[in-house]
Amino acid sequence: MTEAVSTAAVAKHRKSTRPSSLRLLLNNVLATTGLAVLVLIIIIALLAPLLPLPDPDATAPADRLLRPLSEGHLLGTDALGRDVLSRLVWGTRVSLAVGILATLIAAFFGSLIGLVAGYVGGRVDALLMRGIDMVMAFPYILLALAIVAALGPGLLNALYAIAVVNIPFFARNIRGITIGLSRREFVDAARLSGKSNASILFSEILPNVLPVIIITMSTTIGWMILETAGL
Repeated sequence: MTEAVSTAAVAKHRKSTRPSSLRLLLNNVLATTGLAVLVLIIIIALLAPLLPLPDPDATAPADRLLRPLSEGHLLGTDALGRDVLSRLVWGTRVSLAVGILATLIAAFFGSLIGLVAGYVGGRVDALLMRGIDMVMAFPYILLALAIVAALGPGLLNALYAIAVVNIPFFARNIRGITIGLSRREFVDAARLSGKSNASILFSEILPNVLPVIIITMSTTIGWMILETAGL
């Protein structure tokens, strides 16, 4: 009895002295700095309508190509006399919206395909993965250009095209992890308890895959923005 109490006390002490995720993040100077810069950019982009910025599309030929730190133009103006800082802030709003929405679409459909393929296996897995292989066989930029050509020009169509060509990236990653999880003991126990396949997939496997999905999304948003700009 005494030994059990001592073991519990030691475990409780270790748990209490274990640093939290926030403390681990703050101890990493580079990660904390990057997070602070990212949060600052997002806040400035969200507050763009409230900031005292000139119209980003208003042209002023008399003020064209002003240098940075000019009066009324912190970052100068472009060849049409438009304020560079205003265009940068408002453009950040569009870039973040496109990158985040495209990532969410690709993550949703790609993760769903990967979960189903990895869990069900067999012919379903083979069929889904052959479809993914067909998409991956084309250079993604050329495929995105083809989709935009079929849908027509426009930022929204470019968003859809970038989301579609990035679905295989999520599907492949999530499928590999799901295959390993589907053979674990807790999944077998869930089957024996009478849970349906859908319940096991979304209540047992998905929570274990979710951190990977989030990390993959965080590393994909930047590429989504660059790819959309490339289109």
